[in-house]
Amino acid sequence: MKTLIVMMIAISCGAHAIGATKGYSQTEDYAGCNGIQNSDKKLYCQAMDANKQEFCTRIGNNDLQNKCLAKVNNDVKFCKRISDEKKRKNCEQYIQ
Repeated sequence: MKTLIVMMIAISCGAHAIGATKGYSQTEDYAGCNGIQNSDKKLYCQAMDANKQEFCTRIGNNDLQNKCLAKVNNDVKFCKRISDEKKRKNCEQYIQ
């Protein structure tokens, strides 16, 4: 009797796990960086994916460009150029 109850609980949990993952097929819906509409954020995403400075230098927003350069080069000097205090501190903490 105990084994029957344990088996029913296991089947129930397995059914819930299968149902929970049903709608999350990333291969179909995930567009990556190309799905981002904002050109600066798209370039930032591409720079992080490729870890290349060339994408960072094409970003028009200075704060985002410096954050990008700081992460790609792993250099806190770019963080110090960010004008927004909260973003600057966040950048510095990420690098250190």
